[in-house]
Amino acid sequence: MRHKTNIIIYTLIALTMAVAANAADIKRKPAFKAGETLECSLYFNWKFVWVRAGNAGLIIRDTIYNGKKAMYMSLLSTTNKRADSFFKMRDTLTTIFSPDLRPLYYRKASEEGKHYYLNQVWYDYSDKDSITIRQSFRRNKEELRLRTDRSATPVYDMMSLLAYARTIDFSSMKRGTRLTFPVATGKRIEKQHLIYRGKTVMESDKNVKYNCITVSLVEYDKKGKEQDIINFHVTDDANKLPILLDLALNFGSAKAKLSGYRGLLYPLMPRN
Repeated sequence: MRHKTNIIIYTLIALTMAVAANAADIKRKPAFKAGETLECSLYFNWKFVWVRAGNAGLIIRDTIYNGKKAMYMSLLSTTNKRADSFFKMRDTLTTIFSPDLRPLYYRKASEEGKHYYLNQVWYDYSDKDSITIRQSFRRNKEELRLRTDRSATPVYDMMSLLAYARTIDFSSMKRGTRLTFPVATGKRIEKQHLIYRGKTVMESDKNVKYNCITVSLVEYDKKGKEQDIINFHVTDDANKLPILLDLALNFGSAKAKLSGYRGLLYPLMPRN
């Protein structure tokens, strides 16, 4: 099944691949700071021609949540007028997480095609033995759907997973590693499947080449056959920034390329 959805959100999924691994076996390192800003360009393949489809931007800031210090991460993606004629997208995703990267709140407000969606997730850690995850979902003007889950192990949304996974040292991974991890979407807690494909060299929207790692998000049909939904290429360094991603949509193909950045914790070094 080909997906009609927010292109940039899959970049976040790509960076979550090590979450399901044994934490004791993972080396971690701070990867970002408040003030970081990223910009990406979106491209759709329309009748065998690549056209500029819009932009996306991500910011990280300090904030206060329930009277305590926290961090705020927001992602905004927007198609331009040309792309709106065949797939309009106005998505804003926000997460708030603690200094130790525990998710506290998640919100996705999205206008995709002719529909509007609102997904929200709240995390409660007051019970020392489990996490309470409250979720809500609304499509257009339909009735609000609510559900509550409890988990003895960490559960993330896609944005807070991005924050966590960027701290992981991917150099310890072997090519072909397959991982599954839990994600709260606002409707349910889902399992995602990713495969680490190895290292490569990719080019940004500014025609700058970087050493990258490649990850594939896969799904399985009713017969258990594996199908790639998207391939991600993120920098093979401490930043773990998305340089290029290739996505299969229901109307064709799409690409997202890094076009700008500032406020990084580490220098982003191009390939020599």
